[in-house]
Amino acid sequence: MKKVLALLLVMIFSGVTVQAATYSCRDKQGRLFMTDNLQTLPAECLGRGRVLESKDPDNLNYVPAQEIPQGAGAEFQQTVLDAQREQQQKQERVERLLLRAEQLAGQYQQAVQEKNNATRRWSYGSREIIKKADGRIEKAREGKQQLMAEIKGQKIPWDAEEKISVRLDEIAD
Repeated sequence: MKKVLALLLVMIFSGVTVQAATYSCRDKQGRLFMTDNLQTLPAECLGRGRVLESKDPDNLNYVPAQEIPQGAGAEFQQTVLDAQREQQQKQERVERLLLRAEQLAGQYQQAVQEKNNATRRWSYGSREIIKKADGRIEKAREGKQQLMAEIKGQKIPWDAEEKISVRLDEIAD
């Protein structure tokens, strides 16, 4: 029984050998990067990492610097800049749409308030005030319909669309 227990303990605590791939890459400055995770390589090394294979795990392999074709990094940099510019433009477009929705809601609320005040305090000029307020209310409603049509035609994040819709819902149809 003791022998079986001892054998079992030896098997449990014995080391398990694991083989993992090691990747390497040199950047433009000639610095060597070695890792077991491709995601930790610098951006300029992505797609150029080499798998290090060694028969002896204690042996360090030297990977000579590779020649980088002219313009390869510039192409990637331009792609990144284009993506950032596009993201910035989308954000600005969403901010403009939200600002328009807030302006329309504000104009509508102001016109409704003026109309209610003129109705409550009825005077000689109340008819003219109510008529102008009705015109501004109608313009706000038309602006709401235009803005809603624009939103449907554009791809914007759902949370931004929700904020705009909440503001536009303040304008009664």
